[in-house]
Amino acid sequence: MRLPPPLIELISRRALQSLSARGVIASDHPDRTADKVARLISADLSVEDEITEEARLLLAEHQEKIKGKDLEYHQLIARAKGQIAERRGYLLSTGPGRLSREKLHDLAGKIFDLLLGDPDVEYFVKDQELRNQVLRALEMELAKDAAREVRARQKVLNIKRRIPEDSPEFHALFQQFYRELLDKEG
Repeated sequence: MRLPPPLIELISRRALQSLSARGVIASDHPDRTADKVARLISADLSVEDEITEEARLLLAEHQEKIKGKDLEYHQLIARAKGQIAERRGYLLSTGPGRLSREKLHDLAGKIFDLLLGDPDVEYFVKDQELRNQVLRALEMELAKDAAREVRARQKVLNIKRRIPEDSPEFHALFQQFYRELLDKEG
């Protein structure tokens, strides 16, 4: 999955709180609405995981044909994923922990549709403004997450003993510090 589940829950909750605080929406059951948004994001991003797995299986089936050629595996995976996603009408994100601008627009549109169809949610702006506000709220939360990643990375770098950045230990410590920051904010 592109984003860890605790981050999806935090983004969903905070984005809706932001919309509510700015007077854009009101929800009779904010926790239930945040859960719906989190499930929508998780379901959407899990489609990409399915596409990745399908691309891997496809390449594994054709491994003998590929073996003798001078081809990069990651490029083949990317090409296969692109073709599968296009066939399914799905917009891919850019990589682990990252969502492209196009993907953010896609998710904002899906969240907008969810909010419009949710009987618990009332909105106080025009449709296009609601969609723009949802996009803005998602962007703000992802910017906060980028800052959280920088702080976690800096914590690892501040350890007195030098730990190479590409080492498994660096990655494990980064994940630990990142989760701590995420839990503290959640």
